[in-house]
Amino acid sequence: MYNLVKQNIIERNLIEQGDNVLIGLSGGPDSVFLFHNLIKLKADLSFNLYASHVNHMYRGEDAQHDEDFVRSLCSKYGVKLFVRRKHAGEYARELKVTEEEAGRILRYGFFKDNLDEIGAGKIAVAHNLNDQAETVLQRIIRGSGIDGLSAMSFKKDNLIRPMLNVPKSEVLNYLHENNYDYCIDKTNLHDIYGRNKIRLNLIPYLEESFNPNIQSALYRMSEAMERDKKIIEKYTELKFNEVLNEKSVNRVIFDMNKLKCLDQGESGRVVRRAIEELKGNTVNIEMKHIDYAIDFIKNGTTGKKINLSEGFTIEISYDNFIINKIIENVPNFQYNIVLNSPIYIPEAEKTIILTVTDVSEFDREDKDSISLDYDLIKGNLVVRNRRAGDSMIPCGMTGRKKIKDIFIDLKIPAEERDSKLIIADDDNILWLEDFRIHNSFKVSSSTKKILNINRRKH
Repeated sequence: MYNLVKQNIIERNLIEQGDNVLIGLSGGPDSVFLFHNLIKLKADLSFNLYASHVNHMYRGEDAQHDEDFVRSLCSKYGVKLFVRRKHAGEYARELKVTEEEAGRILRYGFFKDNLDEIGAGKIAVAHNLNDQAETVLQRIIRGSGIDGLSAMSFKKDNLIRPMLNVPKSEVLNYLHENNYDYCIDKTNLHDIYGRNKIRLNLIPYLEESFNPNIQSALYRMSEAMERDKKIIEKYTELKFNEVLNEKSVNRVIFDMNKLKCLDQGESGRVVRRAIEELKGNTVNIEMKHIDYAIDFIKNGTTGKKINLSEGFTIEISYDNFIINKIIENVPNFQYNIVLNSPIYIPEAEKTIILTVTDVSEFDREDKDSISLDYDLIKGNLVVRNRRAGDSMIPCGMTGRKKIKDIFIDLKIPAEERDSKLIIADDDNILWLEDFRIHNSFKVSSSTKKILNINRRKH
């Protein structure tokens, strides 16, 4: 089995020389199997191995035993181990999700924290052929399409599954033949969760009544679906770019007329692709959400806005079809500006840089830069978001106007207003992102030096 894992890693380019590899190490047979294979392979491929263990705490002494076992195993082989303790049941109630989902969120959130600490890398998880078969069956029951039935892949972004085609029976044989100890999670032996019922009840029934090799058959089907999915993704990308008007961190805007010209399958794929662009994945995005969006494209009217799923809205605005990522409340922020030094504003996911040039270098055709009269600035410059009572004199006007009213007049969605940047000196708001500069600071015939504002969205 070591040779199969090694072949998977090399042929699929899962690990390269010098990589940081973080293994999710529960202490169970699958993760212990992967751990020993990676230890053996480390000498050939020369990568750095780390381990991550989450103690979900709801199994009491058994959970502590697993943690102690993992600590001892990593210590024996000189592998740096990260451990987090958090009660999955309590976290599930906090998030209002199942314990399974809460555990997954905990683990992958902890993986990210670990990678941040070691300086990026790859996450190795120990899903095997049986896990793939269970996942496919679970998704068939839910009514998934091709994307769902392709299930898990050997590599997705920085997540790798080096043993996805290794049967569970071979995992256990390998451990027993080499006298490698491992832990047993007794909760996996009870059919109290949906996945456990598939493993303990449905698969044995299918093996006995229909196909003794059902798990291998389901794995082969997932492989075929994965190949088909890649073809569909290439076509979807073409259609996505054909109808795209604009995209940012929190919004994708399509040309409504072009979108309506697509058939339903194409428009559904394009919407799904947009959600993935905003969310980073399509977890919990189901066919019912896509069907809802397709119907909205067909029958919706301008000005209408609806919740598509948790975290996303869709709306029609004249010739635009807009998919919005709902932004959580942005806290107040303020940063001092140092000229010529980029400033990253994490709350708004943007970077700005302010420079000063002589008026002789002023280019009125430069659409990427906002220009102000530098000599009129009083005191220090800051970049911040809005505060109650903020106001300015917009360019072209003589009277002062509240920032809140500017947003209302320009129909800026309420959820976007707190992330809009404001640049101010000691006395005035000089610039409101995307909309206005202060009338008194516009470049004129008497201007000698120009303050240039450039920004970049992430």
